[in-house]
Amino acid sequence: MLAYGYEVKGSPEALADVREVKGMKNCWINWNNFNTGDLYWDGNGNGYKVEINHEAKQVTLNEW
Repeated sequence: MLAYGYEVKGSPEALADVREVKGMKNCWINWNNFNTGDLYWDGNGNGYKVEINHEAKQVTLNEW
């Protein structure tokens, strides 16, 4: 899925959350603030480990 300029893949639950955020007005995800090893928290409080390549604009969100 393309979200905020990055190709995002990973856990179906994490992708569903990113899709939900994309549909909200006045909400966005700034992938530039993330580094590999960070956690992405969804709206239900579930954490996903981030693997990110800023040069290739790719993010993977894995279950933590």
